[in-house]
Amino acid sequence: MMPKPDKAPRRWSDATRASLLHAGVAAFGEHGFDALSEEAIARQANLTRGALQYQFGSKRGLFAAAFAHVLTETAQLIADQTMERAHSVAELGEGVGVLMDLALDPPRRRLLFVEAPIVLGWNDWRAGLRGAFEPLLHHALGHWASSGLIAEAEIPGYAEVILGAGVQAALAQSAGDPQPRQALEAMIARLAKPS
Repeated sequence: MMPKPDKAPRRWSDATRASLLHAGVAAFGEHGFDALSEEAIARQANLTRGALQYQFGSKRGLFAAAFAHVLTETAQLIADQTMERAHSVAELGEGVGVLMDLALDPPRRRLLFVEAPIVLGWNDWRAGLRGAFEPLLHHALGHWASSGLIAEAEIPGYAEVILGAGVQAALAQSAGDPQPRQALEAMIARLAKPS
């Protein structure tokens, strides 16, 4: 009988990747992409630049992983915090409000909305946002379609517009202007009322 392979190297690799990802999320959220070198970020994880390059290829690779991680976490928080409104036309307004509240967190805002479009480029950034938030938007807008507020075929267009408006409102509120958020929430509330 063959001995079972030692799984310790895999566990070490997973732990190394997790440590670097944690350090990257913290570094990019606090300082931005350009402020720290690969060596500095690796040191924050008590690891080497070689470990970072082995796990992520480069600082940009680590940033892409940090962006995906924070997006996934943010989408999950929105889903978790809107469960009480599940299967209701109010779910969309609730979810937008949660996103706006989460975007007030300076490291999250910086990583997701300020650094990511520059570091990843517009297309990859938009693809990431769509991948994380459009399923939530489509689900919430599905309740609008079921209630006769919009047609099923209109869901993708509404989702795209609300996603874009949500990003702009999040950026505005983080710069001290609450009016776009208030306008977006009021618009959604008006549209959600049956005629």
